[in-house]
Amino acid sequence: MSRITTPASLLLATVLALSPLAVSAFAFASTPTAVAADGDITWSVEPAPTAEGGRRTFDYTTDPGTQINDTVLVTNQGTTAAEFLIYATDARNELETGAFGLLKREETPIDAGAWITTGIDKITLQPGTEASIPFTVLVPSDATPGDHVGGIVAAVLTTGNEDGAAVVLEQRVGARVYLTVSGIPDVGVETSGFVAGYTAELNPFAPGTMSVTYDVRNTGNVRMDVNQKLQITGPFSIPLGEITPEPISNILPRQSVRVTSEVPAVAALLLAWSNVTLVPGAIGTAGTPVGDTATAGASAVPTSPVAADPAVDPAAAPDAPVVETEEALEFLPVSSSAFSLAVSWTLLALVVIVILAIFLVYRYVTGTRDRLYDAIDEAAEAARAEALNGQGGTGAQTV
Repeated sequence: MSRITTPASLLLATVLALSPLAVSAFAFASTPTAVAADGDITWSVEPAPTAEGGRRTFDYTTDPGTQINDTVLVTNQGTTAAEFLIYATDARNELETGAFGLLKREETPIDAGAWITTGIDKITLQPGTEASIPFTVLVPSDATPGDHVGGIVAAVLTTGNEDGAAVVLEQRVGARVYLTVSGIPDVGVETSGFVAGYTAELNPFAPGTMSVTYDVRNTGNVRMDVNQKLQITGPFSIPLGEITPEPISNILPRQSVRVTSEVPAVAALLLAWSNVTLVPGAIGTAGTPVGDTATAGASAVPTSPVAADPAVDPAAAPDAPVVETEEALEFLPVSSSAFSLAVSWTLLALVVIVILAIFLVYRYVTGTRDRLYDAIDEAAEAARAEALNGQGGTGAQTV
């Protein structure tokens, strides 16, 4: 598969890579900011502080059919006035990298991004000023349980030139929105598209490299981290190699991430099986060694608010406060495998040459022996015939 990168897409990718919406490693490092191509516009997007203090992201836990009102701050930190497009959209994982990303502006959100309505969709800010933009999250009454993730974006459109044609570049940065809807949580992970291939070295006696590609999909309804272990075995389960691929952090529900790994120093034993073990876990467990399921397997997730029952708890008054119940999730590891040939073609060619040489020597030896036996037979027959002729001549002279 080939990918074409244009200057516009490259610029957008660069801006997103610096924002907390692109790579989880930068998610909480600092206030998300972006710098426009001309270098005069710098802006940030962050949740408005609450009575408890500042926030890095918007985090909500609520029931279906509820409404949430909140505020996002957009700050022009540059030296020139700028117009910002304000909108919300759904989050996703980039297939090739697993990075946190957002739908393109022209794509229609169908999840959390569709539930968010901003007070304005466009604003012009002078240098050094900020705007508090209210927004509403209206959770549908039929919203499914689990995590729903989106982002509130402030984007700047600039005009560029590509191959002599004018193009519009969109640079954006935003704040993440994590919304957990109460209900029965579900966790699950699976692999698909498992492909394995073996690359041999020119040296017929040197081990080769096993390349493995597969997609990891979050089949549940909660965010998770996934740790991995990849093992290569040969005939009769002979261990040929093992690596630990990079863990996948913050894989969103119903999202897939493509993993490509290489296992070096794999002996060519004709047949090889690639076995991957996926160990999902709660957010924050990325990097836990595979096999340590005690630290990566359990997580308490809120379900639905329930009121204390006086019949069960005599101390509970009729106006007792609502408390949250929690349900422990069990993250179960899964395994998948793929079969491939593990052949050193140079070694195979060498074996064929040796077999051919042995065959030619055998043919030469057997041919020489057959010719020798034929010559002996011919000589014996000639001697026998000569002897018979000699005996016949002697008998005639005697008569």
